[in-house]
Amino acid sequence: MGHSVKAECLKCGEAFTTDHGGGFRFHLLRCDKCGVTKSISFDEIPDLHKRYLKGLSEPYCIATSKHDKRVQENEDIKPISENEYHKEIVNLAGNCKCGGKFNFKALPRCPKCRSKDIREGETTVCYD
Repeated sequence: MGHSVKAECLKCGEAFTTDHGGGFRFHLLRCDKCGVTKSISFDEIPDLHKRYLKGLSEPYCIATSKHDKRVQENEDIKPISENEYHKEIVNLAGNCKCGGKFNFKALPRCPKCRSKDIREGETTVCYD
């Protein structure tokens, strides 16, 4: 489950919220240059996501456990590892308009000055 948090830029003083993590049905990637986020819905990558599920030893999450178990037990597909899966999603996400690359590990940045020097505070929203 993902969440949004209040944040403050320690360089320019901008107050903003930033998101962390995807949900039960999507991944959230962040640009490594400007910090903009991009979501990739599992509906956009159905075959790829099923191959990932097939390789797991347990459900991806509780909310989708029945579906995940059906895929693991009944789909005749070649499983892929989490590393392969993430690599494919990053390739699908492509490049950001700023020239950066979307990935799972990029740090949040200030939307005003793009600094990574931020202080995060309380969680404002949890989402799936």
